[in-house]
Amino acid sequence: MILRCQSVLRRLDLIDIKPLFSAYQKDLSNTLWEPLNTFWAECYESCKLSSQRRAKLQMESRRKFQERILVPCRIRQSEENARLNVQQAQRKAKDANTERRWLTLQRFLYGPKGAWTRQ
Repeated sequence: MILRCQSVLRRLDLIDIKPLFSAYQKDLSNTLWEPLNTFWAECYESCKLSSQRRAKLQMESRRKFQERILVPCRIRQSEENARLNVQQAQRKAKDANTERRWLTLQRFLYGPKGAWTRQ
């Protein structure tokens, strides 16, 4: 420690006070660190517990959402896809039938004895 005081009395006061101050610092550090360490350990544990609780609530919320929203939505989606596939198959069958009937009619109309025979 650099003494900036020039007076002799001031230097003597500092010399007398320095052991008292170092004893005070030592006592303070001995009595203060343990409560501080305990405090921070409790804070860490509290933070860890709250984060675990939050993760658990988040998982539970996700599970409930899937049960109430996603699963019924997927069921309805698969039913709708099945309905659309059936509808598409029916339309395709109807188009094929119409095409087949048109070809038959076309042969009848454009045939050798048909009304629209090309001469």
